[in-house]
Amino acid sequence: MLKTAGDWLQGPYIYAVYKSYGFELSQIAILFVTGFLSSGIFGTIIGSAADKFGRKKFCLLFTLLYSSACFIILSSNFYILLIGRILGGISTSLLFSVFEAWMVNEHFSRGFSSLSLSDTFSKATFGNGLVAIFSGLLANWLVEHHGVSSPFLAAIGFFATAAMVIILTWKENYGNTSENVNTFQSLFQALNVIMKDSHVLAIGAVQSLYEASMYIFVFLWGPFLESQHDILNNSGLPFGMIFASFMVAIMIGSLFYGHLSGPMNIPLSNIASGTFLVASISLLLPLFIENEFILFILFIVFELTCGLYFPLIGTFRAKVISEDIRATVGNLFRVPLNLIVVYVLISDISIPEQCLFCGFLLFVAFIWSFWLPMESSSKKSAKIVAKIKKSLEKQRND
Repeated sequence: MLKTAGDWLQGPYIYAVYKSYGFELSQIAILFVTGFLSSGIFGTIIGSAADKFGRKKFCLLFTLLYSSACFIILSSNFYILLIGRILGGISTSLLFSVFEAWMVNEHFSRGFSSLSLSDTFSKATFGNGLVAIFSGLLANWLVEHHGVSSPFLAAIGFFATAAMVIILTWKENYGNTSENVNTFQSLFQALNVIMKDSHVLAIGAVQSLYEASMYIFVFLWGPFLESQHDILNNSGLPFGMIFASFMVAIMIGSLFYGHLSGPMNIPLSNIASGTFLVASISLLLPLFIENEFILFILFIVFELTCGLYFPLIGTFRAKVISEDIRATVGNLFRVPLNLIVVYVLISDISIPEQCLFCGFLLFVAFIWSFWLPMESSSKKSAKIVAKIKKSLEKQRND
């Protein structure tokens, strides 16, 4: 929770800081694009390295890189800020892959059942919503009393505390421990698993499509609501209250997922299909709505699906993807995700068109969900990894 607190604390004010430095919108767009490209390019290599050299080490690396990115953002030099965005992009890849890989390994090494994994992810998503609300309130107070750059300094404190907790309480765990397999061979193994295991490919497809839509939504919801708000009155939108409402919706979605996957025992693939279909509808209907309140409700519905999505996809990855390459595969899935977001950011696409694009991506994710496994198992991907290892060893001996 400490690392997500640091992320939520400074995230909402990145644009505000860049704007306070007097950068033009095109320059700010370049900074954001640099972050997404960095995540797509460097994240794949770092993910595979984490599987081989230890997830704990790379969780600590996350705290160092993200702290550095928060410190660098205090500079008003455009080129120094580009370096900060590169570090931030790498950190984002680590945040959404290595921590999960470490947790899943620790979960099974302590003898917990796979059935309780869904509950763990559901509680984590609920807790993330609470942390986001707390971080938003704290960031707002800091900006009011200490300026727009203060949340970034506070975030460094959270990351430093997280690093101490990791050092003092976490055990190291690994994915691919073979001395004969280097980082690039691990990437090769991961790519082969993705191409040969249809279940892993389906997980990657829905992850890339859904999360790309989610990141684009972060950029479009404010301007979209403002376009409807101006029609009714000239007062400003309560962005803080809207953000808090979104976080509460995510928390409710996570509780709903826990009920669906627990007491109701609905198959994960069925939950996925329903989640993606509802998400698609929630971002397609705004194109036909000219009412601010109904538009807000539709966006709340989309955030509810986010609360369902995160524990859902985490459980799928844990049960289907082999331990050897879990972080590697997770980061490979982020490459198309980041490319989609970069395309939207650099294209001259209107806000309604962006919303339409997101709705289309989510509908494609709904179609892909029919290839998700009914009964999840990592045995198939583990067999593929073992086969590739034997092939590499044979080539080396020859």
